[in-house]
Amino acid sequence: MHTVDFITPILNDPYLWGAVSTANSLSDVYAMGCKPLNALAVVGFNNCDLEAEVLKEVMRGCADKLKEAKTVLLGGHTVDDKEPKFGLAVMGVCKNGRYLTQGGAKPGDLLALTKPVGVGILTKAIKEGRMEEKDIGHAIEYMLKLNDKASELALEFATACTDITGFGLLGHAYNMARRSGCRLVIEFSKVPIYEEAVLLVKEKLYPKGAKDNYNFVKEHLIEEGLDWWQLILLSDPVTSGGLLFSFPEGERQNLEKRARELGVKLWLVGRVEDGQGLRVL
Repeated sequence: MHTVDFITPILNDPYLWGAVSTANSLSDVYAMGCKPLNALAVVGFNNCDLEAEVLKEVMRGCADKLKEAKTVLLGGHTVDDKEPKFGLAVMGVCKNGRYLTQGGAKPGDLLALTKPVGVGILTKAIKEGRMEEKDIGHAIEYMLKLNDKASELALEFATACTDITGFGLLGHAYNMARRSGCRLVIEFSKVPIYEEAVLLVKEKLYPKGAKDNYNFVKEHLIEEGLDWWQLILLSDPVTSGGLLFSFPEGERQNLEKRARELGVKLWLVGRVEDGQGLRVL
């Protein structure tokens, strides 16, 4: 399988940006239960405004994260771009030809999520000078965390799987519901959300992408008593988010036991039912 993804800077530290972008690009492979084999860099860089040392740090972050993923960078392509961009085209392999897709969730399944949401709001606050990277170290740790172990877990138990990135939790959940031909139910109180993001969104600080994501799903969404800020949090565009996957309810104890063995943090955030689209409560 082949995937490609890249992002603009979301952090001021170029090393961290390179590492987070790398984890983000690898996530598409992990979401299918596969392993990355190699990668090519996709770079937009302004040589006139930025020092070469910045790009070196980006690439150093990339190299370290690829080493952790036990894969290699074969090369890549760089273009002159006023707005810096960095990401990877990744080739992945699926053991025994088996892989996961967004289709396959069944009524009665439960939904598991492996990372908190709200990072788009936090990085927006950094860009506007409301916060510094040191203030969101816990969120950066999650962004840097590969989805490799979560992928192993999903491959063992999941009926359908997706990673949570730019379309937000609701956007990606809707895609899973649509391709599975059923309705996904998300319980807001069970979704892990960065506390700082909650405070910021109540002050109406959030990226435009969050509102765009909500507008994308709202016609397919049954809302049950949620405030506007809760819907924005569930729609927040995520970078290097976790995996959302469905699994049979009867496997819950086995799943939780295996998650502990793999060191995967797990939140059960909802269920699958007959119907179409999404229901949030």
